[in-house]
Parts: sequence; C-alpha cells; structure tokens
Amino acid sequence: MSLENFVNGIPLIDVHTHIDFRKPAAVNPSQIMLYHYIVTELRSIGVPVEEVRAKSMDPIGELIKHFRLIRNTATYWCLKQILSGLYDFQEEPGPNNWPKLKEIIVEGASSPNWAKKVLEKTRIEKIFLTVNLLTEAKPEFDGSLYAASLRLDPLVGGLSTESIKMLEGAAGSSALTIERFKDLLASRFKAFSGSAASAAISFQSFEVYKPTHRVLGEEAYAKLYSGRPLSGAERVYLRSTALSIILDLCREYGLPIQIMVGVVRDLPGASPPDLAICFRQRGLEHLCRFFHQYSEVNFHLISAYRFQSHELTAIAKNYPNVYLDGYWWYCFFPESITQHILERLQLLPMGKVCGFFSDAYVLEWIYGKSALARKLTAEALDYMVKRGFYTIDVAEEIAEHILSKNAKSLFSI
Repeated sequence: MSLENFVNGIPLIDVHTHIDFRKPAAVNPSQIMLYHYIVTELRSIGVPVEEVRAKSMDPIGELIKHFRLIRNTATYWCLKQILSGLYDFQEEPGPNNWPKLKEIIVEGASSPNWAKKVLEKTRIEKIFLTVNLLTEAKPEFDGSLYAASLRLDPLVGGLSTESIKMLEGAAGSSALTIERFKDLLASRFKAFSGSAASAAISFQSFEVYKPTHRVLGEEAYAKLYSGRPLSGAERVYLRSTALSIILDLCREYGLPIQIMVGVVRDLPGASPPDLAICFRQRGLEHLCRFFHQYSEVNFHLISAYRFQSHELTAIAKNYPNVYLDGYWWYCFFPESITQHILERLQLLPMGKVCGFFSDAYVLEWIYGKSALARKLTAEALDYMVKRGFYTIDVAEEIAEHILSKNAKSLFSI
C-alpha cells in the first residue's frame, strides 16, 4: 500500500469546525460554491459579491464566470475535490454548465442519506462543534459523532457589558462581581460537562495577556459592569483576569483549551463576513507564564500567521502542556501546510501535533479541506522517507498520530 493510500484510509478527528449539528450538510448550493474563502478570493479581484448576492435571484450563476480567475488557489482546488469526489462532477464549473451543476447539488442536498454519505466518504470519526455558551442552553447533539468546543471570546478579549448581560440571561442570575461572573461561567461549564472536549478562545493579534493580580481585574470588572470607560491598562487587567478564570475552570473540569492567534478582526474594508487579516501575535512571552502557571491544563495553539510558526513550535518543544493544532485560515494552502508539517515533525515528538481541522461550516467542506490535508501529509512524510529520515512504518505511525490518535488522547474522546 502506498503512503498516500494509507493516509487516505485514516479516520479523521476534526478538532475545530462551525458545523450546525441540526443541519450539518449544505442545504443550498451557495454554502458550497460561495464558501467564505471563495468569496474573499472573488472580492479580492474586484468582484462585487455582496451586491450580486443582494440583488440576484441566482447569484452563483452571475458570479461563476469569475471563477476562472481563482482556479490557481488552494481553496478552489478544495472546491474541485468536493465537486468531483462527492458529486462526480468532473468538468470545470462555469456559466454553461452551472444549471447542470446546480441541479446535481440540489439533488444531493435533498437526499435523506446525503449527510451520512458525505461522512463516510470523508472518513470522519469525530467533529468538534463551536458552541456558544451564551446562546446554547445545553448539549443536544449526537455525542457519538460530535463533541462541544466551548467558544469563549465574548467573555475574555471581547468581555463587555453586553456579553455579561448575555451570560446573566443564560445562567439566570446576576454577575455583579467578578467572583459572581466566575460562578455563572462555572454553571455554563457544568451544563456541558461530559459533552465538551475543549474550551476555545480567539485572541486578537494586538492583544497582550499577562498574569495579573486579581484585585486589578476586580477593579476593572467593577468599572465595566457599571458602564464606566476603561483605560488601555485596565483592559489588559480585565482580559488577563478573565483568561485566568477560564483556565481555572478548564483545570477544574479537565478541559484542554484551544487558543487561536494571529488574526485581527473587524478591520474596515476587509472582506466580509470575517473582516479579518492575519498579523503577528503579540505577547507570546507573557503567554508562556500562563503555560507554566497552569501546567495541569493542556494548551492547543492554532495560528493563522505563518511566519510565527517557528516561535510557536519552539514554545511547544519547551512546555509539555503545549500542543499545536492544524493550519488555520491564511495558512491553509500547500506551501504553508507543508512547512508546518515538516517543521513540527522535525522539531517535536509526534505526540505534540494534531494535524487537521477544517474550520468548515458544512460537511462538504470538511471533505474538500481534508483532501488537501491528507494529500500534503502523505507528501511531507514521503519526502522524509525518501531522504532516509523515516522508514515507511515510522511514517505511517506518525500519520496515525497526527490525524487521529493524538486528538483522541489529548481531548479524551
């Protein structure tokens, strides 16, 4: 068996998605053809995607003529894998064959077994759901396929009077003090105890987090709760204290935490709906203090900024409780993925890396992105075999670890 075939046969664990477990597969063609990565690429060449979507009865039919200019991108390659692998559509999508392709996608979506078929073709074993603790009352998903990742951005870097009110509404009590805030958040963690595999926070690139005396955090929280403006220093105290509270709860509930770094969101003029661009994450040296202080908590770092990869790998090499997950967003293209795989495998033990997550919103895009991740994993390992660094047996063992076994072990699934 070739290394590529071996890698393609490994059941995957997808440790970060935005799948809606109620409707996991695409219900309309735009969820596939106008995936937000595709939209960003079209918009970057001046195509008025939002205007077309707002006014047209068939926006894909109008936009598809521009797809010829993005045929070179990694995202488009993933789209082609979806069309050929799931729909047996081997042609280049364009205006002439769009009616035919649209009919094929709609027919697939209407099939009662479509989601099951996509899962089987993807060979996916577990999917992490991004769960908002402020809006989801309790776990209602199928625990044999899904696990919850508790997304906490609005309660850390994005902590505001509005998010506190939402927490109070979800927990049914007041969070007048920071201790009450912690108690209410603990009640939300408890509601998902047994079904959550991780907590997750996305940092803004410019945000710095420093271990902070709790009194400073309490004072900043009291000002926020009363509606008074905070200084820049007080913002640092507040979000750093909030992070410590989250880590206390992760330790208490035995949850690893995924920390996403390297992105600034809501930049004016950046491509909607994300409005996000990647930049170097500030303050990694201060985060190392959290890694040391919370040595019982496993930290999984996820980065969209390719050129910070070596720093993060060196951190993971030094801290036994720090791991590296996947290739996020602006890193999800062949050269970057290959760089990440080779750098991590040459510097770290194979048990330190979770080698795939899709960040997908529908199952079909898990299929497309997994095709790229599998291909590049096999190619990187084959490269090391041909250079005499690994035997085939070792390469196969590495593949199993980074695509499946590590996630099962590190996230207790």
